Amino acid sequence: MLARTESPRAGGPGRASPHRIARWCAEQGWFVHPLAPGLKIPPANCSRCRETIAGQPNTDYIPHKTEECRCIEAGRHCHGVRAATTDPALIDQWWSENPAYGIGVAAGPSNLLIVDLDMHQSTPPEAEKILPGLDLPEDLDPEAVRSGLDALALLCTLRRAPLLTESPETFSVRTPSGGLHLWYAVEDGTQWRMDSRGRLGWQIDIRADRSYAVAPGTCTRDGRYVPEGTCRRPAPLPRWLANDLARAGLKHRNPVRRPFARLSLPDFAAGRGYVATAVREELEAVAACHSGRNDQLNKSAFSLGQLVGAGLVDRDEVHRALTEAAQAAGVDPDEAKAQSTIRRALEAGSRVPRRIGAPT
Repeated sequence: MLARTESPRAGGPGRASPHRIARWCAEQGWFVHPLAPGLKIPPANCSRCRETIAGQPNTDYIPHKTEECRCIEAGRHCHGVRAATTDPALIDQWWSENPAYGIGVAAGPSNLLIVDLDMHQSTPPEAEKILPGLDLPEDLDPEAVRSGLDALALLCTLRRAPLLTESPETFSVRTPSGGLHLWYAVEDGTQWRMDSRGRLGWQIDIRADRSYAVAPGTCTRDGRYVPEGTCRRPAPLPRWLANDLARAGLKHRNPVRRPFARLSLPDFAAGRGYVATAVREELEAVAACHSGRNDQLNKSAFSLGQLVGAGLVDRDEVHRALTEAAQAAGVDPDEAKAQSTIRRALEAGSRVPRRIGAPT
């Protein structure tokens, strides 16, 4: 995934308004959500989604699973990354609510992996923790490694790769503390894990999956995040770096498969919110299945049958969508076994309707 448009006129996103930056990010295909003014965390959720307020139990809290939150379906930004969107109307709504909101970019949904290089003032660790699992040069002075930038530079040297931190050839963001975020494009944002424990290297964090990065132009109490250099497009993740991330255990063994391009989603699965997302995920799982297709079809049809039983989707529309998804996976749409699986699983699922959150 590469950015599709150029940055705003005034030299990039660094000095535009937060609202304009959020819109620009969405134009690149990056999913955004608000950050509390001056902070690097999302704003507080609404009273129904907060278990405590000021350290005290919240009597208005309604217990529910985050993924089933009605606030997300209603277009609110509760739960941060899970509510992230590219919808211009929602972005306009959120930043009209508070023009001072910062901008978070959800990594996984945006098919991004961000290498976060810290510049914390701390004592260098033992040599074996600088690049865990790798043998360091015998003549290396551990005291010379003072930051995440140094640790990554050392990794580049060991791999005989170009220094990623010198004139970065990818979209990069300088943090208020002097650290650096290197943004990379990945084919599937679900396959990478986030990490804040330095598994790749000391003072190297990985923003991926359900974590997020702070967009350039966001101003916090510590200062402003600014674009580094002139590149405004995330480059593909270098293969050697991907291999090291996998070595460090930061790649899911069984990533969610993406559907074939020929899968056409029905209208009720193309929007946002819990129901649309649930339908879309089940259809994509069927379409992308290469083995055990009937088992996956049975599982997905049962799950969607629960939504039918709850009155949230139409049975016939779901049946047609499942048939098309199975066809995308190579199943003959007239195959009696597949049609029987869909009918029986939908019926079984509808007998145990799914309960979703609480009334809004």
